[in-house]
Amino acid sequence: MRKKITQERIIDATLEIVEEKGIAGVTIKNTAIQLGIKPPSLYNHVENLEDLLDIAANRSMRNLYEKLLTASIGLEKKEALWAIAQEYRNFAKNNPGQYELAQKVNVWNSEETKQISEQIVAIFLKILQKYTLSEEEAIHFIRVLRSYLHGFTLLEINEGFGLPQELEKSFTIGLELVLTNLESRSNQDGQWE
Repeated sequence: MRKKITQERIIDATLEIVEEKGIAGVTIKNTAIQLGIKPPSLYNHVENLEDLLDIAANRSMRNLYEKLLTASIGLEKKEALWAIAQEYRNFAKNNPGQYELAQKVNVWNSEETKQISEQIVAIFLKILQKYTLSEEEAIHFIRVLRSYLHGFTLLEINEGFGLPQELEKSFTIGLELVLTNLESRSNQDGQWE
């Protein structure tokens, strides 16, 4: 007896493809094959490829959100940001396909998926409330931190660090520079010029 096709199974199959082949490997045909059904049958459950990518991005972002939220529980300020940074990096390294979907803003077609992105930003904003930053300054800081984490992690995933120095130490030094700058601004007037 064939298993019932549910949205959960469709998302699971899509994420398996994303992890194996990247976003470019996700097609209606490939997802249907992964599910053991004919491609036209998949249209009974999703409207089109864009819908399929959106629901997969939604799950990916929800997974990232839950990891970041869990990492920050009970922590404040630099300690919370450090824990989130580590979890962000781990998520990207352990789930490169999901991470790619979470970064691909052009596949977030539903309001629900966009809201998860806002919830992720809200985790950072809540932590940054303890610093003397306006919301605009906090957004600038989040962008800087995300850029550092994204760039470092992509280089790491793609084996872009060819020198023998220890990667953990490089990551720690870079993150420390970003977070120390935030701390020093918080101890002053908190203004970026």
